[in-house]
Amino acid sequence: MDEIQQAETLPETATEALTTAETPDTPFPQFTADDIAKARAQEKEKLYPQVEKLKEELTLLKLREQERETEESRRKDDRKKRDTEALKKKKDEEEAELEVRQLLQVKEQEWQSQLDNERQEREKAFALLDQERRFQALTNYRSMRLEQERDGIIPELIDMIQGNNEDEIEQSISSLKDKSAKIFDSVAQAGVQTRKDMVGARVTVPASGPLDNDSEQRPYSPNDITNMSMADYAKNRAKLLGTSNNSGQGLFN
Repeated sequence: MDEIQQAETLPETATEALTTAETPDTPFPQFTADDIAKARAQEKEKLYPQVEKLKEELTLLKLREQERETEESRRKDDRKKRDTEALKKKKDEEEAELEVRQLLQVKEQEWQSQLDNERQEREKAFALLDQERRFQALTNYRSMRLEQERDGIIPELIDMIQGNNEDEIEQSISSLKDKSAKIFDSVAQAGVQTRKDMVGARVTVPASGPLDNDSEQRPYSPNDITNMSMADYAKNRAKLLGTSNNSGQGLFN
């Protein structure tokens, strides 16, 4: 650009030089207007190729700059597209990983629940087995003691022998023997006793109440079975064992 401006100012400089030459003090020859025009034309002819070359170079530089900007814009778009795709891929992978973790967590909870249920059922079976052993042992002990003490207890009271352990059965037998002895003494003293006297001496068992009915629907845990008294176990034995024939129901009722 500086060369173009210099080229355009050269003719004016030349004119000034010719004008100066026309002063009487200089010994140079004088130039006509045609000479000045020709000189300007010559200068322009010399500078024109340079000016055109500079214009071409400037155009080429502008074109290269545009190409560079276009390429840079394309690279930015490609980089932005790659970043967007990478972000989406990462998000999809994180969501997939989260779904897998959630699925594993659900499965783990299901497995743990299943293991807990199996453990609960196993402990319940062991508790039930232990309680059944105790029940059978106590039943056998009661039967043995009933046969041994049958002669000392009146028939109407014999079925009332009860207890949750051997000591309670012994206490029940002792109590029923005392009652029987008192009845026998009354019979010996009064002679013939009426049926009414025998009924009056009978010990009645409280009727089943709402609490007894509640046990029909109640689920039992291993601890419930382990801590259950023999009377409660005998009452719920059929349900716990899953049978309809409660062979021990009459034992403590």
